[in-house]
Amino acid sequence: MRYRLEILLAGRVRDELGFLETLLRSQSDINVTTRVIVNGHADPLYGVSPLPDALVLLVSDHWEAELSALCERPAAERPPLLVVGPKGNVELIRVAMRAGARDFFSPPIDDGEITQFIRQLARDRLADPLRQAARLTAVVNAKGGSGASMVAANLAHILAERDRRSVLMDLDVQFGSLPLYFNLSPRNGLVGALEAADSLDGVALEGYVQTHDSGLDLLASSPEDMVTIAEVPESRVELLLQVLAQSYDEVVVDLPRWISGPTAMVLERADRILVVMEQSVTHLRDAQRLRDILRHELHLSTASVMLVVNRYDKRNAVGLADIREALPGLPLLTLPNDFRRVSHSINVGVPLREAARKAPVTRKLVALAKALDDDPAQARETARGKWSLLGWARRD
Repeated sequence: MRYRLEILLAGRVRDELGFLETLLRSQSDINVTTRVIVNGHADPLYGVSPLPDALVLLVSDHWEAELSALCERPAAERPPLLVVGPKGNVELIRVAMRAGARDFFSPPIDDGEITQFIRQLARDRLADPLRQAARLTAVVNAKGGSGASMVAANLAHILAERDRRSVLMDLDVQFGSLPLYFNLSPRNGLVGALEAADSLDGVALEGYVQTHDSGLDLLASSPEDMVTIAEVPESRVELLLQVLAQSYDEVVVDLPRWISGPTAMVLERADRILVVMEQSVTHLRDAQRLRDILRHELHLSTASVMLVVNRYDKRNAVGLADIREALPGLPLLTLPNDFRRVSHSINVGVPLREAARKAPVTRKLVALAKALDDDPAQARETARGKWSLLGWARRD
């Protein structure tokens, strides 16, 4: 769900506003609200709260009063302004610039002019230093086949349902399977986005993602892409992550089990690292090795690492106590073994939150999404067994 720019279109002539509204609505990722200015208040922003991302003002014969009202507003209460008015009025243009106009268009206006204005608004938003960057969650298997893709897909879907602008990136460019989880067929996807990463912005990104009905955006390789993770330049992944971080609230990356330049860079920048494992000696050993790589080779603190024990069985010989002993200090969440529902969800391309909303495995995935909001220090207290929250396991 990419951010949609809120545009207020204001003026006194309803028919001319209708033409401009049609032109604006032809642009992608914007919401347009039209306001007819009537006698009483010349200020086109009077009573408007919250302020829009931009104001498009079609000036009338009363342009002096309209623009003067904007000039009297504090700068912080004046959104970016586009003024549409007649050609040749030098005084009108001068006052419009004083009111903060980014541009001045005269009819007839074409799509190209409007597109350029909208794209510049999107770029300015990306560059806004006050905007908080997205949270980056990396999901990786401790051992192949542990279920990291299932966790990543359903976690991202749940975050999108929480009205968080969310994107799911499948960094397994060779064998990625995430499109199957949503019944989507990527075209011009991840590889194309990586190739164009140095020129991408939030608007251009639309050409590379597929959007699920839930609002979740998916960025994955298309079947025609014949590359491996070793061929992906680390710098391209970094550039792409920068664009994603400014375009979304949540970025979830499903990592291949191959710690190289691109995957290491994602892990280094991740706010949370979810290590998905099962209950076996080999899974336990590989989880220890992955922890040691993070700590000693990538020099990362393990404060952000969370263990997800998939297909949990309390009767298994390798219990939670064994996992805590081998991986001390790491918070741990269990997902029940529900092969039938999970397999059906993948086969039909419908996320668990839609296919089996009340199933225990779905409820635990929802708990995992909520647990991402926990402070890492708080999560470590949970791991030590001092208290339990949202399904976190304390004992076998």
